[in-house]
Amino acid sequence: MNRMLRVGVVGGRRGLTLARQCQMVGMEVVAICDLDRARLSSASSALGAVPYQDSDAFLAHDMEGVILANYFDAHAPLAIKALKAGKHVMSETAACKTLAEGVQLLRTVEQTGRVYLFAANYPFKPQVRELRRLYQAGEVGTFQYGECEYLHGFSPDYLTQFGEEPGHWRSRVSSLAYCTHAITPVMYVTDTLPTEVSAFVIPPDSSPESLDVARRGRGIAAVMLMRMDTGAYLKSLHGFLQGEQEPETSWIRIHGSRGLLENLRHGDSRRVRVRKEEWTTPSGQVEDTVHDPLWDRGDDALVCESFAHAMQTGEPPYFDVYRGVIASLVAICGLRSLLRGSVPVAIPDLRQEDVRHEYESDDWNGLEGPPK
Repeated sequence: MNRMLRVGVVGGRRGLTLARQCQMVGMEVVAICDLDRARLSSASSALGAVPYQDSDAFLAHDMEGVILANYFDAHAPLAIKALKAGKHVMSETAACKTLAEGVQLLRTVEQTGRVYLFAANYPFKPQVRELRRLYQAGEVGTFQYGECEYLHGFSPDYLTQFGEEPGHWRSRVSSLAYCTHAITPVMYVTDTLPTEVSAFVIPPDSSPESLDVARRGRGIAAVMLMRMDTGAYLKSLHGFLQGEQEPETSWIRIHGSRGLLENLRHGDSRRVRVRKEEWTTPSGQVEDTVHDPLWDRGDDALVCESFAHAMQTGEPPYFDVYRGVIASLVAICGLRSLLRGSVPVAIPDLRQEDVRHEYESDDWNGLEGPPK
């Protein structure tokens, strides 16, 4: 880096982790904002940053960029405010919780000319980077069908803790909402975008009450089937189920026209596998090989480096505002699909201004009843 960039962080939990990564890659963390006094004081001391409880005062601090690690469903309003204040923005997922927020966020990035980075860190994991290298090199041909998972082991105690913290975002979003850790690695490996989604929610048990709640979006896990912009299909599973992959919580598989790519499950989940059938290989023999990716840099560090590079050069990061909004719309449109009987629902291409007009006032977020 040619000069030290000054950044501020919103959120004293996950934000503290990202702030430390920013420091490690050469940025200066000068301000931190959190509503919780004790958490704010601790994070401020750890970082040597000026503490703020008020977001407006925080955004007035002298700095080039801000990192948003506040509640999952509260990123877009603060991102828009930060962009209008002249700050570059790195935002945790989700980018938006409604279509209207997505429209407003896209327009604000375009109007201000500021950098927006969607901080999806799972695409930066070593095994995913290796899968991208292999796919982009043409090892398995054209993407036809894929599967992806992001699973935590099911534990009633783990789920209960969210209910014990008043206002925790998991208590107010659908089980479809946190799909980005599953789908963004596939988007990155294949350079594809989802255009249509059908969604289902898995109940914790077979009681009538659980089945009814799951039909309205609340359960322990969610399954989605997406059509991608190339015509390929992607099945996604995320949430809380028995059998968590270890040591990683994510897994992806890419079926190409000439072979298969996947990261291995469980103990070998950080290694990647390439399988080619005999009629696709020069030797006429089945090839089944395992690659060990390099473990040079952590995913959070690479996300922060991407943010610094984008701020310095003005070059949009890979996960820019467009990919970030599209990834976030999968959950919003997925909930509409579920509430309509899991029928396919189109994911609007908000990159097009004429499409934005249709959704610029669409503030439905799933909490006020059936979809519009």
